[in-house]
Amino acid sequence: MANEAEERMAKISIQQEQQRRWEPPKAGVIKINTDAAISNQSVRTGKGIIARNWTGKLMRAKGIMECKMGTAMEEEALAVRAALVMAKAVGWTKIEVQSDCKSVVDQINASSVHDISIATVLEDIEELKKEFQECNFSFVYRTGNTCSHTLAQNAIKLVHDIEWNNEFPVWLMDMAWKDMRAIAPFCN
Repeated sequence: MANEAEERMAKISIQQEQQRRWEPPKAGVIKINTDAAISNQSVRTGKGIIARNWTGKLMRAKGIMECKMGTAMEEEALAVRAALVMAKAVGWTKIEVQSDCKSVVDQINASSVHDISIATVLEDIEELKKEFQECNFSFVYRTGNTCSHTLAQNAIKLVHDIEWNNEFPVWLMDMAWKDMRAIAPFCN
């Protein structure tokens, strides 16, 4: 009985540690981190989307700017939807989408809506995930999602959306590396 409880606690501890840092997906899967930022002063929102493969190599990055006032929940859900649209357009078939908005991830995974303001976006996500051979959603704390968070904050200042797919700015590569720093070095 004590051993089972200790094992359960150890598993929970490992899971919580994995949620605090960026972890590579299994081979063949593209992990896409998303985040949203809101500027009340400039009435703008920004979304950051970062895609990496199982070796940690940056595959694509996108910053989306909109002149509107949204709620945090709506913008986080819209960032997840934008990630799915991007992945579908690129032709990826196996993806894991990761967000630091636990409520949105929980609602997607439970296929139930707790916040009616994002019901339509969650329905879109439900339909889009059918387009993939494998499509999972997971939560990560901000400490493991700093790259997409920084991109979302920078996107607020953009004049138009921006996307990279082969060459990435040094600051973005540095941020992606910082997300991965808590795990073993990668070989590209």
